[in-house]
Amino acid sequence: MPTAREIMEKAAILLQDEEHIRWPLDELAGWINDAVSAIILAKPSASSESRVMELDAGTLQRVPQNGGQPQPLMLVRVVRNLRSAGTGGSAREGGRIITATDRATLDALSPYWHDRNYVPFRREVRQYVYDEANPLEFYAYPGNDGNGLIEIIVSVIPARVVAQGDATEIASWGMPVGLPEPYSVPLLDYVLYRSFSKDAEGADPGRAGAHYTQFATAIGLKIEVERATSPNAKR
Repeated sequence: MPTAREIMEKAAILLQDEEHIRWPLDELAGWINDAVSAIILAKPSASSESRVMELDAGTLQRVPQNGGQPQPLMLVRVVRNLRSAGTGGSAREGGRIITATDRATLDALSPYWHDRNYVPFRREVRQYVYDEANPLEFYAYPGNDGNGLIEIIVSVIPARVVAQGDATEIASWGMPVGLPEPYSVPLLDYVLYRSFSKDAEGADPGRAGAHYTQFATAIGLKIEVERATSPNAKR
């Protein structure tokens, strides 16, 4: 995983500001954080992880936002039921898979599926309904009895890059940016875009626009390539 220092050093060379006079390190750090946020908004799976989730009683479920873990941005997928969470170094014990379903179809087949008097609530989930308008919520079918345990994949917001010492010293910026390779390339382009957009000596709107185009193109191409080469792609 690239570090903020690596991005800053490459940017300083291209900006011809290796002493970090025109563009201070803390300013570059802010733009690195902005770049990470922009990438995750465009491609949520750029920073994602699987988690164990305990279910509430009922059909409506909310992705927990506590527990000392990185803050979740949105639900990517509900994977499977679990028999055990696999704590203490042991592997998670999986159960029945959980498939996504269309709300309209489920409503048509079972209009009272939210009512436990018509569809008994159970520990095991079979299907789920997700609405992008509520990125951290989903509905479980059948409704859960409050004892369910499942595995989900969520997009998470990495910790912001901060100095680990004197902010004016490059050695203080060895913190990972929160995204794996090869995201160092679009991260660098975004930092250069913001740097050349700065209303000060050294500003260059033309170069700023060129770097933003390279940033946007790289992210767009990566999304298209991953879609085409995904194991889920139909051959």
